[in-house]
Amino acid sequence: MSSELRKLVEKRDLTSDEAFYIASSIMKGELPDALVAGILIALRMKGETPDEIASFVRSMRSFMIKAEGSPNSIDTAGTGGDGMNTVNVSTASAIAVSSVVPVFKHGNRAVSSSSGSADVLEAFGYDINVKPEEVSPLVRKTNFVFLFAQLYHPAMRNVAPIRKTLGVRTLFNVLGPFTNPASVKRQVIGVFSKDYMNVLIETAKILNYEKIILVHGEPGIDEVSVSGKTFVKILDHGKVLSEEFVPEDFGASIIDLNKLRTSSAEESAIRILRSSLGKDREVSSFIRANIAMDLLLIEKVKNLRDGYEMADSLLSELPSRAKQIISSHGNERKLQELLDKARG
Repeated sequence: MSSELRKLVEKRDLTSDEAFYIASSIMKGELPDALVAGILIALRMKGETPDEIASFVRSMRSFMIKAEGSPNSIDTAGTGGDGMNTVNVSTASAIAVSSVVPVFKHGNRAVSSSSGSADVLEAFGYDINVKPEEVSPLVRKTNFVFLFAQLYHPAMRNVAPIRKTLGVRTLFNVLGPFTNPASVKRQVIGVFSKDYMNVLIETAKILNYEKIILVHGEPGIDEVSVSGKTFVKILDHGKVLSEEFVPEDFGASIIDLNKLRTSSAEESAIRILRSSLGKDREVSSFIRANIAMDLLLIEKVKNLRDGYEMADSLLSELPSRAKQIISSHGNERKLQELLDKARG
């Protein structure tokens, strides 16, 4: 393994086999922490290639607990890591859009923000610990399921302490969206940095995704932005298209990002509900823009303006959607308490 580390220090790329071998050794806990840390930092300093990332993804998939998927399903998991503490819009849009497409939402607790998808769903009252055998029945019943990363990726326990000690972004920050336990083939992936979009769209191509939409929004969020431009990379059956959008393209107005920030999972959940009730215009616009991108992914609309309009009705139905989802796997009383606060 020292030869691979030496190669990385010399800024030479790993072969696919070398990267897969290293990733698998890390997952098995076979390498000393210091060596793992050195490899991850060397990869970052060199710059990870699509082949290296794809090999790490394949290794991570080989160790994950798999869930039965659906051929037409989607996911909205992002890389995280933007540190902007905005409303958890990808989770809100996933709930809303599940009325028209099966959603296998892969996610985790917050790392760099005030709330992750797991935290917000728990605040709503959802039981995030969904067992593999529960996945298909829940999707058949509600068209939605949450796949908690910590439950489905047990091998990551060998990496978590090292990542926490390092305290900087590593290759593992971008693996999550590509390792959905239900192996979805269509995704909207928010990316923490515009500079990382090219390498990730090439990674998606190597991994044979059917359709992927990568988004990065100004002023630096891993979401569709209503505060500036949104940069988009679309992979559709092997072809890549690059686009840029501004809020006006959706039919939205520009909104100060500070009006979209939250300090806790409960606050995020309440503001999501308030937006669905017509009581939070700024968050409503933010969520609708992201729903619009999901609708474009599944070709439910031809353009983002149409998607933004359709998103209005989907967002208004979010409380009833959430009630159905949570009553099937969670505590409906917690949702009702939040709804009461949202209406107040």
